[in-house]
Amino acid sequence: MSDSRGSSSPGSGKPGARRAAGVRRSPAAPGGKTPGEVKGTSRTKRNAAAGAGAAGGAAARSGAKGGSAGSSSRTGSTKGTSRSQGAATTAAAAGGAGLARAKPRKNLLNYPRAGKKGVWRWFPSLRMIIGAFALLVIAGVSFAVWMYKTTDVPEPSDVAVAQSSRVYFADGTTEMGKFSQVNRTIIPSDEIPDNVKEAVVASEDSTFYENRGVSPRGIVRALVNNLSGNARQGGSTITMQYVERYYTGTNTSYWGKAQEAMMALKADQSLSKDEILSRYLNTIYFGRGAYGVQEASQAYFGKDAKDLTDAEASLLVAVIPAPSVYDPAKNPERAASLWDRVIERQVNVTGTLTADEAEALEFPATVDNANSNALAGPNGYLIAYVKSELKRQGFDEDDIDTGGYTIVSTIDPAIQQNTVDAIEDLPDDRPANNRIGTITIDPSTGAIKAMYGGADYVTQSYNDASQSRMQAGSIFKTFTLVAALEDGYSLNSRFNGNSPRTFDVPGDDWRVKNFSDVSYGSVTLTESVTHSINTAFAELNLEIGPERTRDVAIQLGLPEDTPDLDAYPSNVLGSASPTVLEMGEAYATIAAQGDYNPSYMVKSVTNPDGSTEYEHEKAPKEVLDEGVAINATVALQGPPSTGSARYIRQNMDGRPVAGKTGTSESFRSAWFVGFTPQLVTAVGMFQPGEDGSQQSLTPFGGVDRITGGSFPTQIWTGIMKPSLEGQEKLDFPEAVRLDNQRPRETQDDDEDEPSRTTQAPATEEPTTQEPTEEPSEEPTEEPSSEAPTTEEPSSEAPATEEPSSEAPTSEAPTSGEPEADATEESEDDGEEQAGGETEQGDGSPGRGDTRRDRGQPTDAPTEGTGRTA
Repeated sequence: MSDSRGSSSPGSGKPGARRAAGVRRSPAAPGGKTPGEVKGTSRTKRNAAAGAGAAGGAAARSGAKGGSAGSSSRTGSTKGTSRSQGAATTAAAAGGAGLARAKPRKNLLNYPRAGKKGVWRWFPSLRMIIGAFALLVIAGVSFAVWMYKTTDVPEPSDVAVAQSSRVYFADGTTEMGKFSQVNRTIIPSDEIPDNVKEAVVASEDSTFYENRGVSPRGIVRALVNNLSGNARQGGSTITMQYVERYYTGTNTSYWGKAQEAMMALKADQSLSKDEILSRYLNTIYFGRGAYGVQEASQAYFGKDAKDLTDAEASLLVAVIPAPSVYDPAKNPERAASLWDRVIERQVNVTGTLTADEAEALEFPATVDNANSNALAGPNGYLIAYVKSELKRQGFDEDDIDTGGYTIVSTIDPAIQQNTVDAIEDLPDDRPANNRIGTITIDPSTGAIKAMYGGADYVTQSYNDASQSRMQAGSIFKTFTLVAALEDGYSLNSRFNGNSPRTFDVPGDDWRVKNFSDVSYGSVTLTESVTHSINTAFAELNLEIGPERTRDVAIQLGLPEDTPDLDAYPSNVLGSASPTVLEMGEAYATIAAQGDYNPSYMVKSVTNPDGSTEYEHEKAPKEVLDEGVAINATVALQGPPSTGSARYIRQNMDGRPVAGKTGTSESFRSAWFVGFTPQLVTAVGMFQPGEDGSQQSLTPFGGVDRITGGSFPTQIWTGIMKPSLEGQEKLDFPEAVRLDNQRPRETQDDDEDEPSRTTQAPATEEPTTQEPTEEPSEEPTEEPSSEAPTTEEPSSEAPATEEPSSEAPTSEAPTSGEPEADATEESEDDGEEQAGGETEQGDGSPGRGDTRRDRGQPTDAPTEGTGRTA
């Protein structure tokens, strides 16, 4: 008899549908689906999920039946059925979830990365990184192979060796000289001593005998160093340096270094290490004009290379990186430091010296580096000046000596020859220590057309035109003239030209005398310039303020650090010590009607391949009002016409000239600076003693006293007359009325203004005090640090000479020689030795309290101003 409870469930129309007691039915989702089916199945994959769910349900039912048949107790049946139902449910859920997490489709590179979220999608995979690196390596290797295959090493017959740089005159064809000969003597490898080879390997490339011409470690180290912003390195081996000097020339670009590396690899394949090292040592520049170890040994030690000691070999190697800097004659401390480095590396890096051998070495003495004969004579100063200018423009000295440049200067060969001839024409009894410097400039450009720095650069390398300094004397009055015109004074402003005069200055009185104590009465500004009247200029300097004189000097081109360039009242009398070149530039600014053009001597530099390396560009700067420059030029035509330099009027064939003479305290220097519209020439003469101090100029050639109106004026004429021959005689512009010109005011009643008279000088030696600021005792570019002195005027001063009782005459000389008589000197500005003309109390003159305008209503100078008709 069967059990009816086990055959069917209540309310069921199907047999076997009854579940075991205690088994809970999971609530069905709408439509008969389980919750797992709803959650884990997407709309697009509903059918697949349903199938999976049905299969899971069948499995569950089968498990339930088995459990019911095999169990005899209710409890057991319930547990079995529960486990079966749970397994079925889990399977159904897993099937639905697996379909939901199906992976998205990947692209070829899987980038952005599939299956990643957020920013991680954009990070490349390891596979991609490795692949990219592999591609770069393949590309790099392929490029290197291509470079190696396509880079050719030229044969020795095609070697580009170092060349001399040649300097030419302005015509571009007449050679002036060259900086150095390419002194090279090729010697075989067995004549190059081992100590030199060992030293250069230790210093330049310690892995030379192991590497294949390129050092990857050195290249990486240099690259890291360069990218870090440190001093640029090349990472070159000796083989690469040999290639650079023997084939390619200096090259600092990365592409150039890559080519060198390829050539070095090839050279290392075709040449032995000893051959590479020998060629390197026979090729490189060691300084002192020496190429190769043989000439270097001679230049530094006066012996053949095979006789070099260990210490000498190490020193030669030490200077290789920068011979012009590390030469022990120029920089002994740095040379010694690098010498120690070479020896230390031989001991600690390559082991070619023992510590005991190194300890026994002493720093070797070198022979004197004699100047090349190519610099002999006056042209040596020009060549040396060209080199100094190129260095100021950024050229390296070693490149100048070895680059094979063609350098065209601004020097006119005819004007330069005229300059040399004018000085050589001086009397034969000229003292040996009498020194002269001259400069000739084109005021429209600043181009230096001629320069005389001395007779022979080899015996005296100091340039008397650009380096030697001398007290300016009355050529400095031009700056006071310009300052007064800028401040509204006219050329007809009047001043008291009597002598002596005493001025009230802070601290004490300032006593000023004219040369030979000549009184001129009331004089115009133009007359004050023509006859260089000290008392009139002292009054003017106090009125405008001595700082104005100083500022205008700087404005027109004098360096601010010019020795003794100060703001004392006596600066108008020329206590400062400029160079001839500086004064030439300043007067050229006036000649150019206010445009300052810095002087220059290098016109162009051309590379051996014909390309232009450098070309001067004109850069004028307006520093002076054109009207002021014109009126200053009008006033400056007085001295060369009727004043202290009237020798020029007779000898320049009527060509208009403007300029100013100057003679300093105790006749220690004599000047003339003058110009035409085309050219400016400055001439300075001085005489140093054996200790370098400036002495009074020793008279020669029958002249009792050397003043600016004597030999400097004669030299100037000897330069300018033939140099301007054939050129048009250009007139200077007429005087103009300035916008700020002051109206005339009434003359003070208490001022003594007789007509121009002459007073006899005292019959005893003047006791006047020299200007507070003495010139530098030694002609040097450094400001003087010596305290002012109170030296009395030279005994050669005309203290007891009685001048003519007549007014100074403007009659021209009747002979070809400069006048030196009392009449001329009474009008000569510096025969006005500063010390014999001024007296001051405690030596601290200051600016005067009175400021009077002497303006006249008209601009035309009065009769006797010296303007050329």
